[in-house]
Amino acid sequence: MKNINTSKGEQSSGQAKWLVLLVLCAAQVGTSGDNAVVGIAASELINGLGATMSDVQLSNAMYSLMTGAFMIAGGLLGLVFGWVKSFRIGICLLITAEICGAFAPNIETFIFGARVMAGLGASLAIPAVLGIIAGTYQGKDQAIAFGGVAAASGVASAAMPLMAGLLIDSFGLSAAMLAMAVYFVGVLAASFKLDELVVTTKPKIDTIGIVLCGIGLVLFIIGALKIPELGLWAPITEVSIFGISPAPLMIALGLVVLTALYVWEGKFESKYGNCLLPKAIVTNKQVIVGLILGGAFWIGFATPAVVLVPHMQIIGGSGAMAGAIIGVSLAVGTVITSIIVPQRLNHLSTRLVCTLGLSFGALAAIILSAGLYSDGYSLPLLISGAILMGVACGLMATQCSIIVTDALNEKDAQQSGGIQAAARNVGYAIGIAIMGVTMLLTMSNGFKSEVKASNAITSETKQVIEQMPSINFLGDDAFESLMADKVVAEDMATLHAINAVSRVESNRSALYSVALSFLLMLFATRFLPNRSLMINKEDEAATESEEYKTQEA
Repeated sequence: MKNINTSKGEQSSGQAKWLVLLVLCAAQVGTSGDNAVVGIAASELINGLGATMSDVQLSNAMYSLMTGAFMIAGGLLGLVFGWVKSFRIGICLLITAEICGAFAPNIETFIFGARVMAGLGASLAIPAVLGIIAGTYQGKDQAIAFGGVAAASGVASAAMPLMAGLLIDSFGLSAAMLAMAVYFVGVLAASFKLDELVVTTKPKIDTIGIVLCGIGLVLFIIGALKIPELGLWAPITEVSIFGISPAPLMIALGLVVLTALYVWEGKFESKYGNCLLPKAIVTNKQVIVGLILGGAFWIGFATPAVVLVPHMQIIGGSGAMAGAIIGVSLAVGTVITSIIVPQRLNHLSTRLVCTLGLSFGALAAIILSAGLYSDGYSLPLLISGAILMGVACGLMATQCSIIVTDALNEKDAQQSGGIQAAARNVGYAIGIAIMGVTMLLTMSNGFKSEVKASNAITSETKQVIEQMPSINFLGDDAFESLMADKVVAEDMATLHAINAVSRVESNRSALYSVALSFLLMLFATRFLPNRSLMINKEDEAATESEEYKTQEA
């Protein structure tokens, strides 16, 4: 093995170091592609494997649940196995998962075999990507590498759904998944060009910590994702626990387990010198802000899927292509920014770049809200807002990882990859929860308030509406079916008009909540370095020396 944690060695200098990045970016594209295939395969799963809509939703959620639960463990296991070996094991699991999905005889095998295995594979591969970058690159090169991975995510989010859709429509789901298996075989073959990073002292595996972390994060993520479906506090379905929605109880239980994990990790680290959550990571303010920004990046990425695409399809009557245009617009902003900032704007301070990213994200959310109408949308405004949101995500993506690694020693910086990846999953879940709760509360309260205030609606209908636990975001036909046997027939036209206004207001409110979240995060930027982390320390020292000589002269 070669020690590539220094500036010496074939792999950390010359063209070889960028071959490393190419392999890592290819892996990032592949994991995004795996999600894209499953994300657009609903009809194939229903018709081919006999899945229900609940099964389809679980198929999409299982990957996120597994990665959210085991990313942190993947960060520790990378130090145990070696980052490159951990990367290869993860890719092998992903290959197996794609083959299992391609030949799954039923939906149960697909979900609990293929999707679980894919999540476990990504839980090893993605932390390894971040760990290898932290151990291979420094300064400007590290910023470029992290920006490259962010750009790869952007490219994948735009291109992979189109390519996967073409394969599925032409040859079926099995062909698409076998194509992904072949792709990952190529990534695995390329990984043999990578040299292993040397770990001087291998850490002890924290089994209890891994179990507590998995349980706590699964409970928290499921609870956050289920708030729009089950209710923030009062249940909006027949499922309840002591009259309370299960969602907040799962979140609370998850936080209790994570608190127990924090206590356990402190004792484990004191005894063995290592743990899943090193004290140097969880108590460092700069690191915490870096993790928050990593979550913010994914909140921005979640916005189109949660708010824009449903509005465009349900209210605007558009097809999948309109949603793809928004996805491409978001990706364009992310890719361009992720490439340009580390290369051409690397003199900017980290605090300034993050402030701009959060500010642009808030402005983008406002622009997007202005593009939503009760009877449709403005595509130019949505494209403009999506590009600006992509720019905001790109700015944050270029900084969040180097903020973390800059504040840690080399070993903790490499291990932080799993924690960073988990923070992004948690951020994604929190973002969906924030938008979902805002939409639910605004939709229900706004609709009921307008019905109550209307003089054109009968008292019988008002009483029925008031007793309904919630009013969900529905298209006109679904709303008609929901209300047809509950309300007075002559009130239906007025209810449709109120529903149209309530829907757009709920979507706008969700975007306002995103803007407010970004603005609140601005307060955390005061803990960030007021200098650039995108330049090599040697170059920074040389610049300071030149400035000193100039002043002396």
